[in-house]
Amino acid sequence: MSDVSRNTSVRSSTVVDAPKVFGLLLLSVGLLAGACWLIFVEKLDVAKSWGYIAVAASLLFWRVFFVNTKGYVMDVENDTLTFPGGGIAADSFFSYFNPVYWLQRFRRHQIPLSAIREVEAYQDTSSKTDKLDISGDFGAVSFNFFSKGKRDQLYSAIVQINEMGSPMLRR
Repeated sequence: MSDVSRNTSVRSSTVVDAPKVFGLLLLSVGLLAGACWLIFVEKLDVAKSWGYIAVAASLLFWRVFFVNTKGYVMDVENDTLTFPGGGIAADSFFSYFNPVYWLQRFRRHQIPLSAIREVEAYQDTSSKTDKLDISGDFGAVSFNFFSKGKRDQLYSAIVQINEMGSPMLRR
């Protein structure tokens, strides 16, 4: 995958890729190469230990890469929005003690498109990333984009499919 994302429409599905995927692949491969060097070239036991830790980190980044590779998929026929994890807000205070909440980045999530009640697009000035927040019966989810165009593309598709007006609320 390249830094330039692809957009495809297949029947009733729309795919919007996140551009951060290529960086995750490079990080994973770089960590794996460094780990191999530490394990097979260095003769110190401490270096081998750090090499095994680097292998584990590389596998984690590899998993996040594959979760993010598919991007954001809107399937109108099945009324679903499938997306990579990492932006789901905690439901309650006790969610912070749930391992599933902390490991959400390692799997894809799916919500019904018809359950989206509110959508907001804005730029986070502190991190210079474009954000899209959605909320509804499922809770709240925040998507991060490095491209305003990709954010607006997903925003427009959600608004159009759910026939939302101004302001972008659905009652």
